[in-house]
Amino acid sequence: MTNKATKEYLDYFVTSQNPNFAVMLKGKWGAGKTYFIRGIIEEWDNKHVISENEIDLRPIYISLNGISKKNEIIESLRAKISPFLYSKGTKFAADILKGFIKSTLKIDFDFDFDFDFDFDFDFDFDFDFDFDFDGDGKGDGRVNINFNPISIFKSSNDKIKGNRILIFDDVERCKIPIDELYGFINDFVEHSQCKVILISDEDKIDEEHTKDSKYKYHVFKEKIIGQTFEIKPDTEQAIDFFLDSVTSDIKPNLIELRDLIIKIFNISKKENLRVLQRAIYDFERLFKFTDRELSKDDEKYKVLIKNFLSYFLIYFLEFKTGNEDISSFQETQLFSDDKSEKKYTQYEEIVATYSLFHSTKLFTSFRLIDFIKNGDYTGLVSEINNSAIYAKGKVEKDWEKLWYWQLLDDDDFLSLLDSVSISFFTTEKFHITEILHISGILFSLIDTKLYKKKNKSQVVNRAKQLIKKTNLSEFKDEIGFSMLTWGSWQKAYASDKTEEFKSLIKYTQDILQEIKHNKSTEIVEDIFYDITNDNVDELYQKTRNYNENLGNIIEYTPMLAKLNPKKFSETILSLSNDSIFKLKHFFEYRYFPEKTYSNGVIQDHQRRLIIFFRCYEKYPAILYSAKSLSFMP
Repeated sequence: MTNKATKEYLDYFVTSQNPNFAVMLKGKWGAGKTYFIRGIIEEWDNKHVISENEIDLRPIYISLNGISKKNEIIESLRAKISPFLYSKGTKFAADILKGFIKSTLKIDFDFDFDFDFDFDFDFDFDFDFDFDFDGDGKGDGRVNINFNPISIFKSSNDKIKGNRILIFDDVERCKIPIDELYGFINDFVEHSQCKVILISDEDKIDEEHTKDSKYKYHVFKEKIIGQTFEIKPDTEQAIDFFLDSVTSDIKPNLIELRDLIIKIFNISKKENLRVLQRAIYDFERLFKFTDRELSKDDEKYKVLIKNFLSYFLIYFLEFKTGNEDISSFQETQLFSDDKSEKKYTQYEEIVATYSLFHSTKLFTSFRLIDFIKNGDYTGLVSEINNSAIYAKGKVEKDWEKLWYWQLLDDDDFLSLLDSVSISFFTTEKFHITEILHISGILFSLIDTKLYKKKNKSQVVNRAKQLIKKTNLSEFKDEIGFSMLTWGSWQKAYASDKTEEFKSLIKYTQDILQEIKHNKSTEIVEDIFYDITNDNVDELYQKTRNYNENLGNIIEYTPMLAKLNPKKFSETILSLSNDSIFKLKHFFEYRYFPEKTYSNGVIQDHQRRLIIFFRCYEKYPAILYSAKSLSFMP
């Protein structure tokens, strides 16, 4: 059992008479330190049998995370101690305090009087009692005491039961300087007969203290801490706890995959149980959104869960511990000769051992990352619901199969390569992303000398021919994701870093830019040539609308430069005076930097229009003799 020796030592430590030192439990964030100590506290907390006339001091656990003043620690202790001052029947243990007060304060009196006594403690606790100290049935005194319950640690009253155990967690997150904090805690160690346990990521304490203090950490650490133990993640016990916390229908499937979860976690070497716990929690949440019909095919559902759980844990553990490059896992490494890009070979053992599908057959990496990062499950759930595992009418094309060429048998590889190559150079029915994928695959195979029928220049030229003939007017990238640069069909582009591939991307983007320019011209013309007295007020709203073809708000694109001056002037001259003034205000709104956020630089053709409107405003008669306004844009 992991940490067994540490637990045995702590059991001995808390039952010893007065060790006069504290114990440190250290370990990195997420190693399970808090989980470990809470499990032991439950054991220590249930060992005492007390009568109604006794106080049971149970272990007190306090997190120091964010605490900046010692008084805040005292306040936390006070809150934890207060419930202990009640007997089993919830009656306040006044008779116990009688002995405590008498022995501690040496008060001896046997007469009736009202007495107000104030202990000088940081936090006061008010009690008002009639005492009969000598047992004669008469009131020996009425005492009003402001009592600090923390001082109960210093009492030797035999009616106070239980080991005086104080556990301070998150020491490295405490904002009190560490030397001051240890000095404060040391008072409980030396003067209050307490068994103190500190829990921290001690490496961070050492780093921070070295920056801020002239005293070395180990110098004053040795004055209070007598023994230090490093807590190692108890993976199996923790995973059993995590799985037991699952409440959805997916629980039996996860329990069945317990060994797989353990293996992935160990191989990842993250040693962070908190991240693993969150991964299981989020995976359970993800599958609550999936189609319930999937679970009706028990065998396929098991395969689905196994595959998605494996990849989900890999991505989650890597991404949540700082590795944002995990999105390239299994996408680029098939094609890369650069060893630096083959970063995840440790997980290939999992893929092979458990016969997992290649991840690109199951999901798009950016969608999985989007769920892990932002909780957006829509796209990912759609991919799960339409998984290739269920083969819902989806048939892989030959080029898709060839994308996995490193995993193919020789015969399959040669057959697919011949099929894809012939199709690429003889047919024209390809989507733009298919052209890019096939080109990238062929570039990769040429580089590895597995394809010699064509060279790279021939592939580039053929790809450009196909791109030019492709109907790109309907091409749309998803918001936040570019199919031209990131990949498509749940696959990254092969050879995407080569100059040849980059030239194809640039060629495609130039064509798309030209299409966008033409579309924007059409949109602007439709808006401005159709201005009438009835709709001139709608200009503001029309230009503020988002247009899918432009991929932007209309007013963010140039407008007047796209208009034919003569045709637009005819439109203006057809308007009433009132409508012309409204149109003038619209252009002032758009082109004057001091009145709007757009167009910091006013172009000449824009400036001429403003001059025209201002002249009209001052000399409206000009409009009626302006049948040939050659100066207008």
